[in-house]
Amino acid sequence: MSLVVCSNQEKDGETIRNTQSIYSAWSFKNHLTSTYKIPKNAQVALQSTKVNVDGRVVFSKNNNRFYQYTGEKLDREGFDPKLTEVCSHPVITSLRSPEDKDNGVEELSLNDFANHIADRMDRTTYHPNYKSLTDVDVLRNASSLDFMGYKIQYDQNGHADNVNTIPSDGEVEPFLNQKFELGASYASGVFTRNVSSAKVPAVGIFPEYPMSLTNGELIVDIGGSVGRANASGVPWSVGLSRFINNPNGAGNFVPSYGRQKFSLISRTPYVNTPFVDFGCARDKNGTLIVYESRYREESDAIGFSSVKYYENASGDFIDKINLSSDFTQIKFHVAGERMKLEIYNTADDGKGAPIGWQIVTEYNPTGNSDVQFKPVNQACWCLHPVLGVFSSTSGSESSLEITKFTTPPLASLTTYDPHASERGGWFETLELEGVAHIDCFELEQRTWNRKTVDGPLSKTFVGLNASGGVDYDNVLILDPDITYGGTHGANGKQILGFNNSIVDEYVDETGSIKVFESDFPPSLASSMAMFVRLNNFGQNVVNSYTGNKSKILAHLPRFDNTQSTGRLYFEPNNLVWIDLENPAELNITEFDISFCYVNEQYATVLTGQSIVVLYFRSKPAM
Repeated sequence: MSLVVCSNQEKDGETIRNTQSIYSAWSFKNHLTSTYKIPKNAQVALQSTKVNVDGRVVFSKNNNRFYQYTGEKLDREGFDPKLTEVCSHPVITSLRSPEDKDNGVEELSLNDFANHIADRMDRTTYHPNYKSLTDVDVLRNASSLDFMGYKIQYDQNGHADNVNTIPSDGEVEPFLNQKFELGASYASGVFTRNVSSAKVPAVGIFPEYPMSLTNGELIVDIGGSVGRANASGVPWSVGLSRFINNPNGAGNFVPSYGRQKFSLISRTPYVNTPFVDFGCARDKNGTLIVYESRYREESDAIGFSSVKYYENASGDFIDKINLSSDFTQIKFHVAGERMKLEIYNTADDGKGAPIGWQIVTEYNPTGNSDVQFKPVNQACWCLHPVLGVFSSTSGSESSLEITKFTTPPLASLTTYDPHASERGGWFETLELEGVAHIDCFELEQRTWNRKTVDGPLSKTFVGLNASGGVDYDNVLILDPDITYGGTHGANGKQILGFNNSIVDEYVDETGSIKVFESDFPPSLASSMAMFVRLNNFGQNVVNSYTGNKSKILAHLPRFDNTQSTGRLYFEPNNLVWIDLENPAELNITEFDISFCYVNEQYATVLTGQSIVVLYFRSKPAM
């Protein structure tokens, strides 16, 4: 029997990391000055090992998921409001980003981990006014030495932060059917139809930025010297819609669980109205129609529903509007979940001045749902302008002009992109992942998204709070919980340091800022055990987790009863001898040692000096 001592460096004080070095603490080689002979039919066992585990956070798919909820706080005793009664839904936040390998292990310092949490929470925060405003810091005691957990801070942009952002030139895409090109040009806010065929629509969506939901506005000139569609007497449409990446089977830009109604405003069945969540249009008779997309029980899908604005007691009209040349502008205004539509009337008010803005329809808590818009809900939090210019016998070329589009501050939206998962809205992300028909459809089947013509609304639409932000709460769901719909797969309670599965009580609330703090310092002991490998020998080991052969020699627990980080020493009570299966004597000139997790990924939490002591012997006779 012989003993071999392997180490990556001479002493323990050197902790500089160099992942390219062959002498790193987690992977190193010892070269021999003379040949070391190992007899035939030999066996090897681990006698002991000493490692230094730093204080980094180690996480994998086993401890990296929790849910965020932005909306009306639910009652945990089962009273109102329940999840089925609100316009929000929990969103899963995985600390493993979509770019990471499914079975990978991450190792980050405390500060880096806090920044990583903030980044992953930001990417899975889909309300446009909350985007890029989540902050996570490491909590320490009064001496700033002892780790106490994490401080998680939510904030949002209020109406005072809004920015008027006319969509940039060229930032428009076709938004009707794949077979139709845009059919228009766009520059400096002006969308101009440039097709002559009456059968070809010109419909575009502007996905560059979403609308602010804190007194955000979209104003479109329909009858001025530039935006002249109304004055030209042609059908047009103006609306706000979620972005849709994947057309349905018929090629229409509509959610997979939606239906598109043809010929709502046009003279011909070849031209159909674009999908929007909230819209208005001039029909073939010159009448203003108002419409939206709601759940329709008869088709079990979301589809267009007309809004009887002329029956809304909060509006200024008691009959359908005949779109004469007096009407020159359309305005959509949103405050929280409340959408309002206005129209500008240049007719004389009898005092020598124009009548000005008049309310077409707005939120009316005592009115029926068919006289007002649905609430702005999580499936359509990120709304974009949609413009359509059609044709008539009086002319095929006309235009609409966006004169105002209010977004949250541009600095917070530099990474906004509805074409990419986790860069746009909730619906857009789930659609790209192929699961929008599950959670999004469930949300849009709720009672508040159905027509009621003989009773009050099924819920109160949320408005703005005293700080000018949306009057929503923030909630963390860290373990599966039925209150918030099961939240399957949540397992983040321990790694974030909270006692409860639902965290909805703030330690501080100042203005729009809401703060959570860990209840206890999360343990830095990873649930990921380590293994030591002897890489340049022929032992026959199978790692059934990966399904491959392995060079693993022994299992090293990541913790004992005294400590989980710092210098750790491991000596097995019973040696496990592994056959090297060498039919002849081996002449060894180096030992190749590494430490890994069960997925064979390097355990780079090791630092300083690592020591591995090996026993070699001839295999005993049977």
